Amino acid sequence: MAGKVFLGNDFKVLLGDGNSPATFTDMCAAVDFGSVGEEKPLVDITGYCDDGRAYRNGLADGVEIPLQLNYISGDATAKALYDAYKSDELVQIRITKKDDPLVSPDIPEYFEFLATVRAWNVSGAIGERATLTFTLKVSGSVLWVTP
Repeated sequence: MAGKVFLGNDFKVLLGDGNSPATFTDMCAAVDFGSVGEEKPLVDITGYCDDGRAYRNGLADGVEIPLQLNYISGDATAKALYDAYKSDELVQIRITKKDDPLVSPDIPEYFEFLATVRAWNVSGAIGERATLTFTLKVSGSVLWVTP
């Protein structure tokens, strides 16, 4: 196998500050980000003289992402997501690899996107850890930056 296979805990979720260039803060409380990606709907472009259906891709639509965090009282990144929900502001998210001593930190690989925070909820079953879940919807496209 040519490369390293990554496990879910080899990634980290970062929250941007909205500046240009952005400064990102590690969301250390994150435990799951579901999946990140895009999907293009099929557009039927069949014409009168076609012998069969013809299609092309429509505009890419980013997926909805359930971002689950451990509930930590006073966590500034969780509060920033809640504030973005209340104010209808987009948030800047980066999914990147944790530091790997075998790879130069000067050559990052990451996924980055803007998202609207569509929903949030807190749960805490007795005897279990309390979690915050934010539902993010990608707004625009997902940028995949590779070295």
